[in-house]
Amino acid sequence: MKINSFTDFVIIVALLLLYPLGLFATSSSFWSGYLQSRFTDDYRDVTGFAIRRAKLWATGQAPVPGKWFYKVQGNFRYQNSGGFTLQDIYGEYRLKSGWLRFGQMVPDFSLQRSQPDYAIPVIERSNVINALVPTAETGGRDIGIQSHRSFLHNQLQTSVGVFNGNGGNVAGNDNRKFLLTHRLRFLVPLPAGMKADFGYSLAFRQTTGQTFPKIFRSKKIFAGNDFRWGLEFYLLHKNWEIQSEYIQALLEDQKASGYYLLANYSLSRKNQIVASVEKYKDLNLPQTAAPWYILGFNHYIAKNNAKIMFDSRAQFIRGQTNYKSIIQLQLFFN
Repeated sequence: MKINSFTDFVIIVALLLLYPLGLFATSSSFWSGYLQSRFTDDYRDVTGFAIRRAKLWATGQAPVPGKWFYKVQGNFRYQNSGGFTLQDIYGEYRLKSGWLRFGQMVPDFSLQRSQPDYAIPVIERSNVINALVPTAETGGRDIGIQSHRSFLHNQLQTSVGVFNGNGGNVAGNDNRKFLLTHRLRFLVPLPAGMKADFGYSLAFRQTTGQTFPKIFRSKKIFAGNDFRWGLEFYLLHKNWEIQSEYIQALLEDQKASGYYLLANYSLSRKNQIVASVEKYKDLNLPQTAAPWYILGFNHYIAKNNAKIMFDSRAQFIRGQTNYKSIIQLQLFFN
């Protein structure tokens, strides 16, 4: 891995120093991180080892009166030859039943996007999530302010955000347009210790010119109204989970959409099986609309702190079948 600039070096040093410096201000400060190393084979052109994620972050209470907290997170990304990329850097003020954040963060849109990648039971988030969340092209981040509140003993949760709409690590907002987001979840306790979660997400911006390569599969510049919405469902039992989402992006009169259905079952405290189907239709290649069928197996050495994941998937297109298998080791640093 390499450091691409002096700025990258400063960020890394800051992350490493925040923890010991924080000890003088508050005992709640800490740093952490994890590695996801994998081997991939698509049985055609791609086979080999890769570092999927190597993240490092620091969180804690700011050394000022009141309930002020912070987070700084970066990731060594293989997409830019191992360069260090800033992901999250925000301040947070904690309310009695929620929080208010300002800085660079993940806009609250979609169930699976809000779940940490180290905790989800599949190796990758579904294609529709990776493509259609409103900041998909910049690591799912944007710069702005966001509020999250809980009501009815945490059974009703809602968030509202206002962002530049240009994505993470992009300075300024020269078109004077903003990305607006809203998400609502309703959690319902059920008999036998089960819980259900229903919700929706909304996002809107008016852009004077942006590219969405994950939707158009090109560098085409889009200008106009960008409205996205999604529905989500989650059912939890002590031995199994089921979740599903449908998301649609309306770029003026053009529509991209997709869904996934994911289920997992714990065979024991350390072993879990996973099954999923997902489908995503972009605006360029109709064949991408064919569903992917996924089977997986997870072995938890020390819960999410150390686990081995195996994922095998297939896509059946007329006259062609695509396969991919991945084995991944996840290890936390502390």
